[in-house]
Order: sequence, then C-alpha cells, then structure tokens
Amino acid sequence: MKRLSILAVLLLSLTSLFACNDKITKDTNVLPELSRRFLSEHFAGIPVSHIQIDKDFLLIDNYDVILTDGTNVEFNRKGEWEEVRRHGAAIPSAIIPDFIRKYVLQHYPSATIVAISRDRRDYEVDLDNRLELKFDLKGNLIEID
Repeated sequence: MKRLSILAVLLLSLTSLFACNDKITKDTNVLPELSRRFLSEHFAGIPVSHIQIDKDFLLIDNYDVILTDGTNVEFNRKGEWEEVRRHGAAIPSAIIPDFIRKYVLQHYPSATIVAISRDRRDYEVDLDNRLELKFDLKGNLIEID
C-alpha cells in the first residue's frame, strides 16, 4: 500500500511538471507553416492576440490560436486545423466541406455556421440557432443536437 501511495505521488508530480511546459506567445513563427498559411488564407487582416502551445509530456500536442476578434483556431502538432470557433461571425465558407455547406443551406437557410471541428471520424458544426450537427466523413448526417 505504501508503494502504491508513493507511486501515485510520483505520477502526480511528473504530470504537473510536464503540464507547466505550456507556452503562450504572440509569435506566429512558432506555428507550423501549414497553420500560418491557413490563417493568412482564411483570416487575413485579423491579428493574432495570442497562441497557446499545449504540450503533452515533451511533445507539442496542439496550438490554440486566439485572434483579436475572438476567433479561436486549434491546430494539431502537424499544423492541421481541428477546430474553428467564431463569436458573432460566420466560419469562412472555404473551410466548410461542400456536403455540410449544402445541407445547412437546404435545411437551415437562415442559419450561419459559427463553429466547425473535425477528427478522424466526423465533422461537427454549430449553427447560430444553437443547433449542433454531426456528419461522418462521407457526408452523412449522423446526429442533431
């Protein structure tokens, strides 16, 4: 029992030590080239407020970029976008896959997409009418919340 307690304390200490490796900066040069290109293509003219670099142990896990208009863009360690969230503004249409754009236009013509996220299995979008839609990678609607 004593060994288990010592092991638990050691693991907690190591976890907090590595968690302190997160970094906040305004320097866009810390971002992968792919991320910098994404920002310049889709959010040109909106300055970066700050970038939080999240590290998982010793490796970078993701980059969380906050723009001065409140837009939040999260990139994985390779520089690929994983989530874009805007406050009071639409997501640039070039980011949204055609099948999602068409579905929203057909079923919710007065709604605006204000957030989009993607992972290996699906896309999720938030509309300004508070609906959340989930699509598989083939374009099939799989959930409405």
